Amino acid sequence: MKKLRILIPTDYSLIARKAAEYAVSLSSNIEAEYILLHCDNIPRPAYAFVNKIDEILRAESIKTGNELAESIRKSTGIDAKISCDMVHGDPIEVLETYSQEHKIDLIVMGTKGESVIQNKIFGSVAAGVLEHISCPTIFVPANADTSNKPENIAFATDLTNIDEEIEELISFAQFFNATINVVHVYPDLIDPSTFDEEATKLELIANTNYPQLTFNAVMDSDIIAGLDKFVDSDHPDLIAMFTYKTGILEYLFDTSYTEEMTMHSKTPLLIMRKK
Repeated sequence: MKKLRILIPTDYSLIARKAAEYAVSLSSNIEAEYILLHCDNIPRPAYAFVNKIDEILRAESIKTGNELAESIRKSTGIDAKISCDMVHGDPIEVLETYSQEHKIDLIVMGTKGESVIQNKIFGSVAAGVLEHISCPTIFVPANADTSNKPENIAFATDLTNIDEEIEELISFAQFFNATINVVHVYPDLIDPSTFDEEATKLELIANTNYPQLTFNAVMDSDIIAGLDKFVDSDHPDLIAMFTYKTGILEYLFDTSYTEEMTMHSKTPLLIMRKK
């Protein structure tokens, strides 16, 4: 298997550190190299003395990043390959451009477990990441257990293009020999016999040649409530979703919906882009 390049945006906060520890813990199952990236979004005039200040700030940022990297190696007990970088500009534009130029396979970033859309991660960065970044991204809640490997993945799907999406998710899950629990929430207006869970599971396995698959049809008039029921009963290590835009995520992370949703507080969330 190829070595993955994993980008960890950081503002050097405890929340960002949590995400970094989670990302590095993945390397016990995969061969990976990491980049701690700090973005300086403070506009400054283009004068010679300002350029000198930028050099000083970059040196200080790299020093802080290297110290953080060494601390994470010690706390995780993993001698991970971690480099540090600093860039200037709008974080959303920087992350997308940077991930493409550096051939990033995965972004891992932290969240307070509150509303992503309400800008609780790195200011306004998270909302833009959800909407504009094409690279697969894992959001790690502040109180997630960073030692938990993604061995039990809940894949929330509307069944549209599931054949293509499941293959992409399998390419990630196989690093951890993970079980993928396909979860489809359907309204209570539909006849439950519409979904034959065992037959659908066997069809998925036959189509993908990946035996660690289950299919779970959950009846609920509210998609997010139904998904949360499954998460609450199954306790997955990771929730995976494919999305075009932030619409469903705004609902998913709306703390006015419920402050006790399992998905918010404990479980990392993997967002991948629909093609």
